[in-house]
Amino acid sequence: MALPSGPIQEKRLLRMTVAHYRQPHVSEEDFHRWVTEQHATRAAKLHAKNGIEGFSMYFAPQSFREMTTKLNTQRGNPWVVRDYDAQVEFLFRDMETFYKGASDLDFQALQAEEGPFISGIHAEISIGWIETYVSDGHVVNIREDGKPDYPAFMELSVPP
Repeated sequence: MALPSGPIQEKRLLRMTVAHYRQPHVSEEDFHRWVTEQHATRAAKLHAKNGIEGFSMYFAPQSFREMTTKLNTQRGNPWVVRDYDAQVEFLFRDMETFYKGASDLDFQALQAEEGPFISGIHAEISIGWIETYVSDGHVVNIREDGKPDYPAFMELSVPP
């Protein structure tokens, strides 16, 4: 699949992740229920309206973190095992799209409801771009010469 020609925003899919901890008094089950049944279902509609191309939630309950710690130990502890409860993933082409969503008054009102469930302490954010090489079990974005079908690093690494 050839990438579109044109500005980098058409070729590069940005990924922002925000990792959150739940409030200490909220159980993992109640946190999951609130995120999935109340927050994410409403946020999804707002993100789509504002041009976000992807919105996903990643959950890592204590049972998974313990399993990951055991895996890490078995492999000689090569990794830092993150201990947050959930991570939000946003996919978009340019920062203007992100800013549009962040300034949406309905989204701001939704964020204002997070306090009883999401701790504001130690939240983590990252922004980068995605290069996909396997999708739906198929190799993608690799040309016949075996090279990736993405722009060069110097073009991709220009800050959005």
